[in-house]
Amino acid sequence: MGGITVTTPLQSLDTHLKPTILLTRPREDAEKLAATLTSYGLEASYVIAPVMEIVALDLEIEPTGYSGVVLTSRYAVPIAARTFADMTAYCVGGATSTSAEAAGLKTVSANGTADDLVALLMRENISPLAHLHGTHTAGDVAARLTDAGLLTRSFAVYDQKEVPWPRVTQAQIDAALSLIVPVYSPRSATLVGARLAKSAANMTLVAISSAAAQAWGGPQPTKTIIAERPDGDAMREAIASQFT
Repeated sequence: MGGITVTTPLQSLDTHLKPTILLTRPREDAEKLAATLTSYGLEASYVIAPVMEIVALDLEIEPTGYSGVVLTSRYAVPIAARTFADMTAYCVGGATSTSAEAAGLKTVSANGTADDLVALLMRENISPLAHLHGTHTAGDVAARLTDAGLLTRSFAVYDQKEVPWPRVTQAQIDAALSLIVPVYSPRSATLVGARLAKSAANMTLVAISSAAAQAWGGPQPTKTIIAERPDGDAMREAIASQFT
């Protein structure tokens, strides 16, 4: 199982402890991830504690005048399928591409990061483009493409609304002696880190990217793992690697 491991000079992980995997993605995603990890037979407890929920924004986009739609998250797929049904969707990675294909869109995937997507679109030399994304986004995709001569309009089509943890959930997390904390974006790393500020747990941070790891502001992890690729499969592999 993969992942780049960076170990800090703190206490070593007590292998006799049954770790708690803290899943902080939006609830549907967290529940699917918990089910998949459970199917691996990992000796772990799970706490599902979303820090965000996805809320669609009431936005109507005039679809004419564009040569393609750019997607950096599967959460933008519904409005893309409704508004740009006849256009190619240029997707950042496999999960977004799979979701877009299931919604009936023709897709091209960069299979990587925002940098890979920008490079792909520059090679394709297609414009104008519509970039659909959340209110919190990273990578400056539209601005970078426009600066490169590929006119791209940016549309926030959903919000990643922060949600609090119930007291009972916070208490359960605070009581954990060993935590594995996957983070899937810089914003989620910032939010989760702040909520774990007082945690004394032996902590392993599993980050989808270097940017997500760098955004962590919580307690110093005993171990930080950066997934080999910025996608769900690599994150699952990185989490499971802690049990081999």
